[in-house]
Amino acid sequence: MTSSATARARARREQRTADATPAAVAIQPRDTRATLRVVPTPTRRWNTVSRATLVVFLLTVFIIGVVVLQATVAEQQLRIDALTSDLRLAETHYDALRQERAELLSPSRLREEAVMMGMYQGLSTKFVEVPADVVAEVMASTAKMNPLFANPAAVAATSGALAQMQPVEAANRP
Repeated sequence: MTSSATARARARREQRTADATPAAVAIQPRDTRATLRVVPTPTRRWNTVSRATLVVFLLTVFIIGVVVLQATVAEQQLRIDALTSDLRLAETHYDALRQERAELLSPSRLREEAVMMGMYQGLSTKFVEVPADVVAEVMASTAKMNPLFANPAAVAATSGALAQMQPVEAANRP
């Protein structure tokens, strides 16, 4: 205890003894030194119970947390399994479509379809040279065009080559 607490305790004790003794009794001065005693502490049963309750509560919260975590993991695993199944189905469908495309574009099938449509294979190949004045005339006529049409992409240029051959063939017909 601190000295002020000791002094307050001593004053309370003196006040109690003064109230209990009649005024005629003389009060003898006490020793100013504090006497210390060992006081046994009572067993705190509530402290032990509250600790046990806290441990049980924390254990229950932990178990509930683990159960919720496991349920979440299981739910996500089901979603992953469904997505994996959909992915395998899509891959199988993609492979089937690739196989069908390969069969449709095979040279033997294309040849058969062409024969059924009345087409036949040419016996000779003939290249026709385009005169320079025709090239200059085409360039001059396309100069005022929209740049998208005047300078087509490589894919459009190859299909345009077929269109240029048709007038040349028409000019060669009798």
